[in-house]
Amino acid sequence: MVRSRRESDGLGRPLKLIVRQHMDAIPDRSQVVLTLQRGLAAASHPQLRQASIELDPGSQLVRVRFEYDGPPDPTVKESCSSAATETIADFPAPWDLDVQHRAVPYPHRLAGLKNVAYRREEQ
Repeated sequence: MVRSRRESDGLGRPLKLIVRQHMDAIPDRSQVVLTLQRGLAAASHPQLRQASIELDPGSQLVRVRFEYDGPPDPTVKESCSSAATETIADFPAPWDLDVQHRAVPYPHRLAGLKNVAYRREEQ
């Protein structure tokens, strides 16, 4: 979560500071989806069919699943793993990350988690 705050530079001129803050409470659906979408901004590949996310508050686990059109290229898999790492950075320290990479060739049915953040358009 990003929150802006205004302060002075000591000479009376206002400064606008951007302060990144972790989610203190269990985030709602839109926060969870947006945090994964932000991480995926540079990681969207034609091989990626779907990216989904869900939280397990009881065990403080963030689960992210990437489903690919066949076995993913190593660079695609690494890029998606980086997106998941960026996602967990928005959560406070006790939360853990479970990243799942699954090959689901088109036209097989996708089995996403609770919240879908990205789905490739398919005919």
